[in-house]
Amino acid sequence: MTRSTLIGAVLVLAVTTAACESDPLAVETAVLADDELSSAITAESGSNDLRGERDHADRSNSLFDRLAQAIPGFGGLYRTAPCVVAVVLTADADVQEALRIVHAAIEPLVERTCPNGIRVEPVRGTYTYTELRRMLLASRPLNNIPGVGGARISFQHNSLVILVASRRVAHAVLLALPRVGIPEDAVLFQRGRQLERP
Repeated sequence: MTRSTLIGAVLVLAVTTAACESDPLAVETAVLADDELSSAITAESGSNDLRGERDHADRSNSLFDRLAQAIPGFGGLYRTAPCVVAVVLTADADVQEALRIVHAAIEPLVERTCPNGIRVEPVRGTYTYTELRRMLLASRPLNNIPGVGGARISFQHNSLVILVASRRVAHAVLLALPRVGIPEDAVLFQRGRQLERP
């Protein structure tokens, strides 16, 4: 490989990587690990139940419910790398205590995929996990609007994501948000693979 070809390849890779990392609303589709924590994050976000058929399942002993009870201001978890987890915390949270509690709770779930341990990083959020769950449940009547494909929680964006077929459908959902008690700033719309703020 010639030097100019190598430099060109490195530049293409750098531009591609920068473009992926610069999109703050990139859809969370990458599976970073296959373990109990990944399963818990998927279940709690509602990604595997967009229409809400299992909304009334008993979650009283779920990982996220236990963390929400132990940590005031707990807004959820998401992976940023295979052995790195972000914990979303509101301004009310004691960051050091939250990091200690989350680390102790999730370390046993990732032993197989992270034999050298896991790093937990704090991220600032606006909404708690409990508030996001309430919004997800409150959003279910929006499924009756033609073109709405369901909803899920994005812990990474600390928002409720509503799947819509078009901008027109998103506008109809915006008009209905006050009726179901969901603040507009808590919502993102997903059309296909792209997330958009209202």
